[in-house]
Amino acid sequence: MKIALFIPCLVNQMMPDVAIATLSLLEKLGHQVIFPQGQTCCGQPMTNSGCFNEARNTTLKLLNAFKGVECDAIVCPAASCLVAAKENFHEFDQSQEALDVINKLYELTEFLHDIAPISGFKNKFEHTISLQMSCHGLRMLSLATPSESMGPQFNKVEAVLQSIPGIKIVYPAPRDECCGFGGTFAVDEGAVSAKMGKDKAHAHAATHAQYVVGFDPSCLLHLDGMIRRQLLPIQTRHIAQIIDAAL
Repeated sequence: MKIALFIPCLVNQMMPDVAIATLSLLEKLGHQVIFPQGQTCCGQPMTNSGCFNEARNTTLKLLNAFKGVECDAIVCPAASCLVAAKENFHEFDQSQEALDVINKLYELTEFLHDIAPISGFKNKFEHTISLQMSCHGLRMLSLATPSESMGPQFNKVEAVLQSIPGIKIVYPAPRDECCGFGGTFAVDEGAVSAKMGKDKAHAHAATHAQYVVGFDPSCLLHLDGMIRRQLLPIQTRHIAQIIDAAL
């Protein structure tokens, strides 16, 4: 498939290795990957803070970067940024061109599960990982069944990873409680955010896994800070990095 990469500013500035791993794994799977120029912030910090007018120009600049781009899918390795982009595109542009872009948007795990499943992995990853099931991916993108739901149980993240030879998947307790980052929540309610992050970091460490693995870079950044401050014996990795290593 021909795939356009959507790399949010947080990934570009703070976790470029995640973008590189995403590109690498998609190319290893045989896809043609392009990177449309002119990309910028999805507008989430501004819309989270109620600054919708200020978000308009940023959002439309991002949308325009993908308008008219010939591709089969637009793939993003950041669930919360993808959700924000979808919502903001709907908010600020109701044109057919905008809808065409929205309909091609996929979070990386969603794409690898629903659209282009991986047939197999050639490298072992003999480690225990503790999955960080972040809120936006669960409740806005339906990547897995939230713990409060009584409906059919599924987990696309685990389904993508479980075929990697040697991998062992565990979960912290509680299984999908928020890490506390929450975008601008971490700024507005810093003390509460830090306490939630500390608790979540200790919950992951208590699993005795070697890595916390997630699909949302913002949550991983938050947890990584807490892990390093608390000197906990665990590291963070994005799902793209695990998949790329296993391919």
